[in-house]
Amino acid sequence: MRIASFLAAAALALLATACANRTGDMTIADWCAADSSRANSDICKQHADTENVRTSLGDRIAGVLGVANRAQSTADQAMARNMACVTRTLNRTRTGTCDPGYTLTGCTQTRYGASAGGMAILRSVNDTECRFNSQVLEVQVRCCAMGPNPPPATMVRDTPPPPAPPQPRPIS
Repeated sequence: MRIASFLAAAALALLATACANRTGDMTIADWCAADSSRANSDICKQHADTENVRTSLGDRIAGVLGVANRAQSTADQAMARNMACVTRTLNRTRTGTCDPGYTLTGCTQTRYGASAGGMAILRSVNDTECRFNSQVLEVQVRCCAMGPNPPPATMVRDTPPPPAPPQPRPIS
């Protein structure tokens, strides 16, 4: 029984060694290219498919990274500029406008009531104004100007910054 176990273990080791040395130090690509009849084997087909996917993904990733780098560069340039933004609060109006020298960046109906017809429909927006379908009780218009010396703004609601959160107390 011991001899049979020993012979089985030896045969298994010999088979494993033969399989391990089948390709020697060759890569799968080298092994497939060494003999043209191997090109139709499953491992060579799988390797070719894997390489195609790897190349395709590499090209896609390079393209996406290029777009991301251009977007980051544009954002960095925009952040380097001096920009001043104000929020104008207008009451009982159909249009929200910015002062000369400012560009409209946002328009929001902030107050409405059932007797005034409820929420109004925003009809048009451009760089200078936003227009509603009917008169609204209150609209807040966000306006921004570029440059170190922005023009004076009118009808601006000064909103204090939110209070700083309390500092955590150390636990002893």
